[in-house]
Amino acid sequence: MSDRFPLTARRTLIAIAAASGVAITSGCGFTVDKLPLPKPGVTGETYTLHAKFENALNLPDQAKVKIGGSDVGVVSNIQTKNFEAIVDLKISKDIELPAGSTAELRQATPLGDVFVAVSKLKADPGTPLLRDGDTMGRDKTSAGATVEELLISVSMLFNGGGVAALSKLTSEMDSIVGGRGDQLAHLITEMTGVVGSLNDNSSRVDSVLNQFGSLATTIEARRSELGQVADTLPQMIGAVAENNRAIGDLLQKISTTSAALGDYANTSSGQLSDLLDNVRKLMDALSRSEQNFGPALDALHEIRGPIDASFKGNSLAVYATLTNLDLSFLSDPVHGKFIDGRDIADFAGSLITVLQAIQGRLQGGHR
Repeated sequence: MSDRFPLTARRTLIAIAAASGVAITSGCGFTVDKLPLPKPGVTGETYTLHAKFENALNLPDQAKVKIGGSDVGVVSNIQTKNFEAIVDLKISKDIELPAGSTAELRQATPLGDVFVAVSKLKADPGTPLLRDGDTMGRDKTSAGATVEELLISVSMLFNGGGVAALSKLTSEMDSIVGGRGDQLAHLITEMTGVVGSLNDNSSRVDSVLNQFGSLATTIEARRSELGQVADTLPQMIGAVAENNRAIGDLLQKISTTSAALGDYANTSSGQLSDLLDNVRKLMDALSRSEQNFGPALDALHEIRGPIDASFKGNSLAVYATLTNLDLSFLSDPVHGKFIDGRDIADFAGSLITVLQAIQGRLQGGHR
């Protein structure tokens, strides 16, 4: 009995204290809803930063300031100026924020309160820190999507946005591809092969592109010279047009010469041998006539002076005229005759025949 008594006594005292508490509270009119709520805040020394937001309508007073999910401060004041929301952040002095850190309005849950999430900038050692009274500009602040904005986006997606467009796109793709599965598979295979070939030859493609780049650079560097060439082209074309007929005649002569050369090239070896043999005989004849031909030329050289002197008068001319007459009608009256017009015509015809033969040989006429 002695061991249980202390336990029983303790229970009795607890029951009496609870009854007394209920009696006291019911007598004074004090209820639970009148108990003060815990106020967010930070302990210890703090410093204040000012953050400018474009819109902070959903940010409550005494909202929390967090870094990586941990509470580091509270919102101490919100005011508006120049169509901006200026939020004062009271942050624990133990938290060091480098210059360039950002702040964003977020919600932990879709229906939860808005808080300020601060992101510390990964800075190099020696980067200056934000001090008491510094301001984060609009370029360093932002606001996450609210529940209202999310619902509006979802409504637009389903009612008149992406889902309807996706359905239309699916039907269009079905009308294009429907019944053409084999062709589509073949097309995909070919495209895969092309892409693979391009991938295998990527180095060559890069080389070609580099060469095109070099060519473009060269053309750009020579742009002035190309402009000068382009300016001279009309003059060149005009000159060619003016000399078109002359060029045509030249081409015709070149064609005739080419035909003659071709005819000469078609000469048989026997004909060429005969020609060379005749040339050799001619050279032999000339060499044998050297003893007579040389003195004859010397004699002509000696009589050149008197002949030139005789041209000053008319004696040599009369002598030449008389000696050139055909006197066969005197020595052989039966068969001879005096020179008449027929002899002159025969001589001219013979000369023309010889000249035509020489011309045909030079122009490569048919043999």
